[in-house]
Amino acid sequence: MHADFKLPRPDAGDYSPWPAMFLVVALTSVGCQQKMADQPSFRPDEPSSFFADGTSSRRPVAGTVARGHLRTDVALYFGRRALPEEPDTRSTTAPNVATDATAPSLLKVEAAQFADTVDEFPFSVTRELVEHGRNRYMIYCVVCHDAAGTGQGKIVQRGYTRPPSYHIDRLREAPVGYLYRVVAEGYGSMPSYAGQIPPRDRWAIVSYVRALQLSQHFPLDNLPEDLRRQLDAGAQVATVGGAP
Repeated sequence: MHADFKLPRPDAGDYSPWPAMFLVVALTSVGCQQKMADQPSFRPDEPSSFFADGTSSRRPVAGTVARGHLRTDVALYFGRRALPEEPDTRSTTAPNVATDATAPSLLKVEAAQFADTVDEFPFSVTRELVEHGRNRYMIYCVVCHDAAGTGQGKIVQRGYTRPPSYHIDRLREAPVGYLYRVVAEGYGSMPSYAGQIPPRDRWAIVSYVRALQLSQHFPLDNLPEDLRRQLDAGAQVATVGGAP
């Protein structure tokens, strides 16, 4: 090469590579976009002639489990001691017994339907769990069961089927797995909340329901002495105030 030969500088005015480079990049991007948009994939529920059933959406292979959905803890996820061969998670068709909590027909249904329920929580019950259960209860349950759990929620007052009070003997003596399964599977007029409430939140709600039940039937002998004196003083004031 001749010693006096020099490449033109971009700022020399007689040469600028930037327009050409920009054009190459733009054309490359357009071509790439067209290829990415034109793929042999299907949209959800789009028909396909490739498969014999005419659908593009394929069912999972039998026996496969999605990541994070391996539910081997039967007590935690189902409230049962063991799963039957073909578990039925549909709502039961038990009669409504808001006025007769000891109806023989209901007791027979419960004995058969919930005979294998667990009677203990699958993990430790803490104050934080009960507080979380109260929070979830106020979101999902209070509209029917009311804040005290007596079954006089706002939509019940507007005509919806009244649920039984949590404070009747039948529900106070029911195992915790029974309450969990009612939330998960539904019962009578109550639909399943499995789609709205995750399993651990269901157990949290059950723990709060147990706290509600205990609050209305707490043994007086177990109260500290100062609280018993306050309770006795309050009862005396109420008696005097209500006297004619």
